[in-house]
Amino acid sequence: MKRPIILGIGEIVWDCLPGGRKLGGAPVNFAYHAQRLGADSYPVSAVGKDDLGRETLEICGSYGLRTNYLQENDLPTSRVLVSLDAQGVPKFEILQNVAWDALKTSMALMDLASKADAVCWGSLAQRSEPSRAAILKILDAVPAKAIKVFDINLRQHYYSKEIIEESLKRASVLKLNEDELPVLLELLKMKDIPEVISRYSLDYLIHTKGANGSEVYTKRGLVSSLDTPKVEVVDTVGAGDSFTAAFVMSILKGESTAAAHAKAVEVSALVCQSAGAII
Repeated sequence: MKRPIILGIGEIVWDCLPGGRKLGGAPVNFAYHAQRLGADSYPVSAVGKDDLGRETLEICGSYGLRTNYLQENDLPTSRVLVSLDAQGVPKFEILQNVAWDALKTSMALMDLASKADAVCWGSLAQRSEPSRAAILKILDAVPAKAIKVFDINLRQHYYSKEIIEESLKRASVLKLNEDELPVLLELLKMKDIPEVISRYSLDYLIHTKGANGSEVYTKRGLVSSLDTPKVEVVDTVGAGDSFTAAFVMSILKGESTAAAHAKAVEVSALVCQSAGAII
């Protein structure tokens, strides 16, 4: 079986945690974990022509990620200030006017997108009009049969009904957590998960609920519900991204929804036992 081509599109950041800084950002976290599980992973983002940017490229390369589509520009490499509550749950302060706010397309990138087996993106990197336009153009080049994961990742005020709807129109999978679900339903004026799946013709909707477990829905309704493993949590940064990567890789391997869900829960629990998203 050939290694699937995976794209993580959007923000790449340095999470400035209480114990030091760690490379992160949902798309690169997703790409990293997919690569560990057997994919050829390409983070599609941008860094600055600065020390953090150079370090980002070096680290991504050392992890085996393909760095061909990590663009460089004159804006600073992104940093996120992360504080943790008593349960290790992060709160983010995301700095503005950073490199991934100026994401661009290219002929080579569009060609890569046309060969993708799966892509993952969120709402945050669409906060600037240039990056949003680039992301939507990339998504429109992805094959119809590919797995297209909209991992909504609502952060601060960096989202809108228009951003969410345009992404949902392109998605086959929606992933969101217990805080994001009520916001989404209110924004879209919908009553429940089945209505979201029906309106946007989703193959899967993944609802994670932190310590209270996780659920996977399809057009048939709730098809898998699992408890969250009891582990010693260091922090939950990147746990959701590893969950997504494990689920996608399992589906690409032809495993059942239940098996993919179980693998996702297992991998995300391991990430929770380490500091930062990349272990």
